[in-house]
Amino acid sequence: MMSFDDGAPVRDKAPVDGTDTKARMEFRRVLIPLADTSQVENVVELARRTGASEARVLHLNLREIAGGRRFTLETDSAAAEVVEAAVFELRMAGMTTSGHVRNALIGKAAEAITAEATEWGADLIILGPSRRGEFATRLRGSVTLQVLQHAPCPVLVASPAGKADSHSVAAAEHAAAVR
Repeated sequence: MMSFDDGAPVRDKAPVDGTDTKARMEFRRVLIPLADTSQVENVVELARRTGASEARVLHLNLREIAGGRRFTLETDSAAAEVVEAAVFELRMAGMTTSGHVRNALIGKAAEAITAEATEWGADLIILGPSRRGEFATRLRGSVTLQVLQHAPCPVLVASPAGKADSHSVAAAEHAAAVR
């Protein structure tokens, strides 16, 4: 396991031949919160493109309170499956990877994500594409928007599967680097 002085993002040096005059932001520690296994392919590709050397997968096992009791929305084994699938793919991509399941109340997902990023010292958060439609987002709010507003580091949001082209990915990478 590598240790880092301050966990701050590092800028690549320009090539000797002068072909690339812009510095490119590189992220060492990337937090990847996942809702389900359908998001794995997109976020692994984005993590690979950022040049991350270390990734942490986070899956929130959401709980709901009704009648004074807490109810989980999925089983522990289903939650663990999401983490295991992503950890495997990230390791296959050459990254040092860990992962875990954290319990969170519905409506507190963004707080759990930003707390994990702060505690772990993430340089970047990569979020999977939103699973809610516009109507549900208006009713319950947007986890993505809340994370963007409160994150301790840049945030990169993956496009839905099949809709990301190289230009939109590059634009998202640039936006994360500028923040």
